[in-house]
Amino acid sequence: MEWDIGIFLWVNFIIIASSVLQMATGVSVGMIIVPFLAMISYTLVPVPIVLASLALTIMMAYKGKEHIDVENIYHVSFGMLAGIFVAIFLFSQIHFEYLGLVFGMLILFSVFISIKIKSFRLSKKMNFAGGLIAGTMGAMAAVGGQVLALLFQNHPLKSIKSTLAALYTLFSLVMLFIFYLFGQFSNDQMVSGLYMMPGFIIGYLIAPKFTKYFDPKYSKVAVLGMAIVGSLLLIYRTLVEMGFV
Repeated sequence: MEWDIGIFLWVNFIIIASSVLQMATGVSVGMIIVPFLAMISYTLVPVPIVLASLALTIMMAYKGKEHIDVENIYHVSFGMLAGIFVAIFLFSQIHFEYLGLVFGMLILFSVFISIKIKSFRLSKKMNFAGGLIAGTMGAMAAVGGQVLALLFQNHPLKSIKSTLAALYTLFSLVMLFIFYLFGQFSNDQMVSGLYMMPGFIIGYLIAPKFTKYFDPKYSKVAVLGMAIVGSLLLIYRTLVEMGFV
């Protein structure tokens, strides 16, 4: 993908706005970012987003390190690791032109999870299964966060934020390393990820100034609506490009 000042500003605006909405609603930022960035270029998903988000998750994990749920994070991490290999296998079976459909469907599935599944009971098997789903979706389309949020939703807010940040950080580092070994992490993707980092950092810093103006009850509905619209537009555009519409 060729970057210019216009694309740089537009991409980082999307990330900043999405980061603010995540802080206000608790909805995974990937659900909002992915469809709009994929419409700019499929190459921005998932590796560049995962790399760029490290700028945010490392800071959050370090800040809340004393609140991390170390006991449950263990089995979730193994599930997420397995999910990375599942994603690599699936990527090897999917033609590039179909990626828009894959991303769109995964986002719609994330929305379904957010709306329909209200709670998980933590156990070794559930932690691994949740991590497997989150890892697969995260490695394929950077949208596994909603599954993790549901796993830990009964924890105190500080524990949720720090535990998820620690999981994101660990998952991102391992995923990038494994993708590199399998030839799925290129220099161009690294450059794109670095160009996207300012959006996550700025969004995190300015979010507290805006979140007080959001009503979480209605804001979450609006955000999920945006995710649905974005994913449907992405699916439609992909079908048009493939000549089915």
